[in-house]
Amino acid sequence: MAKHEESSVLSATDAKQAAKRDTGAYDRGAKAGKQKNPAEGNPYPEGSHAAKSFEHGQLDAQKVRCSDKPPGR
Repeated sequence: MAKHEESSVLSATDAKQAAKRDTGAYDRGAKAGKQKNPAEGNPYPEGSHAAKSFEHGQLDAQKVRCSDKPPGR
């Protein structure tokens, strides 16, 4: 039972690597969100942290793109 608990805890190095992957996924999503018709969808496994980061990046970029439009157009 103790082995199971230890395996679920990330080391500091693992946590840094996961954060880098999430940052990369966010940036990739932001790049897709800046395009009017992105060529690909979310490339990350559904439900993963990277998939969520991609979605957040994409949505944030779309919000910025929409706010650049003049009012009434």
